[in-house]
Amino acid sequence: MLDSIIAAEVKDGDAGDYAVRFLTSGEVCFHADEVWEFGLYEEGKTLELSGVITAILEKRMRQYVLPYSTYCRRTEAQIVSRIKDHFSYKNGYSGIWEKYIDAAAENVIAYLKEEGFAGDAAYAGAFFRSSREKNVSSAMLVRELVNRGVDRDVAENAAKEAERDDASACRAALEKKLRTRRIEPGDDGTLCEKDKAALMRFLASRGFETGLIFRTIDEFDFKNIEERE
Repeated sequence: MLDSIIAAEVKDGDAGDYAVRFLTSGEVCFHADEVWEFGLYEEGKTLELSGVITAILEKRMRQYVLPYSTYCRRTEAQIVSRIKDHFSYKNGYSGIWEKYIDAAAENVIAYLKEEGFAGDAAYAGAFFRSSREKNVSSAMLVRELVNRGVDRDVAENAAKEAERDDASACRAALEKKLRTRRIEPGDDGTLCEKDKAALMRFLASRGFETGLIFRTIDEFDFKNIEERE
């Protein structure tokens, strides 16, 4: 979109920010360094304003999200959400700015992925590596990733690559639960229906499949709980 600069004036009380008036787009505010970088002080100058606005937005977005995504893995959805929340009408990004938010955000995401600061596959892999000691099912971890905005196929692929042992995790979850819940098995080591149902509900809440829960409980040696503690 071509537009021409009518005037550029320093805004009062805004730390040197400029109000630039365009023939078609009206008044748009810029930081001083942006005015000088893109020659927005030249009255009568005609320029591709859409390209300037997009470039300025990209620069601002990078500066804003780099600290957020550099020191901790983030999903693309988390980064986009943070960008959209900050670069919104409540912070003055209305009018002409609003038209180019999406395009600028896409370019910033592409840049972050290129530089290794973003990417759902990398995030999902790191998530599974950091969850090795969690006594929950792979399916529950996949659901958590999907809830955070990761594509299901990407999450499930990360689960396969992690090669988690759900059977071991289920048994570990049961053993941990038995440290805090008193169970009194019969002489033959079997549980009463009430205790068995409670343990089944607990393991189901950790995302384990019903068949695995039955096998884990059936094969567990409840008679020797105190010896293991």
